[in-house]
Amino acid sequence: MGHAQASTVAGGQPLVRLCHELANASSLETMFAAVVAALVETTGFSRASALAFDAAGVMRFRASRGLSDAYRSAVEGHSPWTVGERHARPVFVEDVDDRADLSALRGTLRNENIRALAFLPIVGGGRLLGKFMLYSERPVAWGDVDLEFALASADLLASFLLREEALERVLRSRRMESLGLLSGGIAHDFNNLLTAILGYVDLIRGETVRGTPAREFVDDLLRTVERASELTKQLLAFARPDQAQHEVVELGEFLAEVRPSLERLCGERRPLQVDLPHEPMAVVASRAQLHQLLLNLVANARDAMPMGGAVVLRLGPGRTDGVCSLSVTDTGTGMDEATRRRLFEPLFTTKLQEGGSGLGLATCYAIVAACGGDIDVRSAPGEGSTFVVTLPLAGLGQQPGARPAPAPVARVLLVEDQELVRSMLVRALVAMGFHVVTAVDGQQALGVLACHEVDVVVSDIVMPQLGGIELAKMVARQWPQVRVLLVTGFVDEPQGVPPGVPVLGKPFLPRELGQRIRALLPQRV
Repeated sequence: MGHAQASTVAGGQPLVRLCHELANASSLETMFAAVVAALVETTGFSRASALAFDAAGVMRFRASRGLSDAYRSAVEGHSPWTVGERHARPVFVEDVDDRADLSALRGTLRNENIRALAFLPIVGGGRLLGKFMLYSERPVAWGDVDLEFALASADLLASFLLREEALERVLRSRRMESLGLLSGGIAHDFNNLLTAILGYVDLIRGETVRGTPAREFVDDLLRTVERASELTKQLLAFARPDQAQHEVVELGEFLAEVRPSLERLCGERRPLQVDLPHEPMAVVASRAQLHQLLLNLVANARDAMPMGGAVVLRLGPGRTDGVCSLSVTDTGTGMDEATRRRLFEPLFTTKLQEGGSGLGLATCYAIVAACGGDIDVRSAPGEGSTFVVTLPLAGLGQQPGARPAPAPVARVLLVEDQELVRSMLVRALVAMGFHVVTAVDGQQALGVLACHEVDVVVSDIVMPQLGGIELAKMVARQWPQVRVLLVTGFVDEPQGVPPGVPVLGKPFLPRELGQRIRALLPQRV
């Protein structure tokens, strides 16, 4: 293959440095750059890159080493997988001259002096998030290359990408909750005022003569008050979506039922196409709110196409098991990244001149969140937009009106005296969905156990104050329902480990730790 591969274990310096940089990284971009630098150092290849899908579903460079700007611009967006890929596997090109599918890029690759490529997918949460790339100036027999570090780095970076997505959703949800409380109170008080105003306007209308200017003025005032009343209804729908009556709704039948109203909303110049699956897909939701959700999304698609176009409503399986995907696509003007990021903010609108309230998409977000789902948008200027709603499927035997139960979360106490290791493992475990509390030694861990409910204790064996083996024995006596997993950096089998307590040797990948924790709780996680 022509490349001497550097060891990822000997000395441990690249691994230690990478963990330190990731633990102290101030942004996701810094993490991408750190991983790419580590790839170059540990694999022996002089050039590498990391890419991730943007909001429009296009693969974009996030960090690179040894590549020109012209090359990055020419190949950005090219990928052997699509944004919806669920089973991406590594793709290896030993010699680009032998691959007909790369003929369109051959000139670009030659200009960059690239003869061999490795496409390594970054997969997390059951979906493709991005990819790593390794490049060689000569043909490579990739089967002889040790890529374990690169594949492990892909898993690690995937956990950070998912954590970033989850954090963004949490922050957005908290903002929505705060604004919902505020808007709900305002709408309630405003409705009381409107009730009085509407009553007095109606009384005045009864005292005016039809056809006179006064009657016309009163009619205009009445329409204005009615419009204000509709606005408060939208505020209340945004503020209290979870107060609606939920039931099991088969989406295919429901879409067929509401299709005529959606077609009328689109109009003749913007025909509606509905794409439904053959298999039934049921969710737990309010029928009225589902209708409101679709009306808002279809109206938004219609307004994005002032010169006409097409609207596609598509229902199908989601990217992961247990969810379905409901999308609305338009062929309109699209939007830039700045607009896309603010779309679901209450009162944000790009339709001020048309009288937009800025509550339509915010209400959509609140409705979807109340169903335990998520909503996102893929768009770019001039390329239209696709709003994707993900909803959890109703479980077998689920009763109408029942809300989907949240997945149980394992509560982990991590006992580790090395701050660098502890910080890295906390980030990784949180990204995997665990609730984590920490302690720096066994003595502090006993205090944590006395105050917190814990499912699994993950403890280093050698620590000051109280070691892991003694801690495991005390946990077995005082909290027999709590499972213990010991970790150690020593090669020899530790002595005195209580029966039934597993031991995981360092170094290990975070995903290995996650698997060992889940193995201890087969009924919960």
